Amino acid sequence: MINLNILNTKNYLDCYNLLTTRERDLQYYKNLGWTLGQFKLQFINKSNYGTGLFDKNVILAFIFGNLISIDKKLEYEILLIYVNEKKRNLGYATKLLNNILENLETKKLEKINLEVSSNNINAINLYEKFQFKKIGIRKKYYLYKDTRIDGYCFEKIINE
Repeated sequence: MINLNILNTKNYLDCYNLLTTRERDLQYYKNLGWTLGQFKLQFINKSNYGTGLFDKNVILAFIFGNLISIDKKLEYEILLIYVNEKKRNLGYATKLLNNILENLETKKLEKINLEVSSNNINAINLYEKFQFKKIGIRKKYYLYKDTRIDGYCFEKIINE
């Protein structure tokens, strides 16, 4: 049975180890700075907030980011969404995003921000399905296979 749980500081290793199941993904995220140490730092950060999909005690997918209050307005910055390669296209990323929206709406969430590489078409399609709007481009921001590619900045205003 698949369960959705809020991630805690102990889950950083589960999330990191999930990335290690696919070498190409592990190298990609390491190139972006997501080392084991960075996962640990993120998860002990007081602003970290995330959820994971688990089958028994095995993590299948996760989302995490920073939940921050600016001038008494609550914002969430998605840092990473990841789904086990064998579990993709089953709606898990959609479940994670829906859960974030439902849980944080009660806390008066006003905005969600994220950044994605311009070649990550599946992620871009997911964000557009959730009515995220592209608000900017970071030229040649990501390194992908020895080539610099653009990063897209997306934003979703809640309860417009």
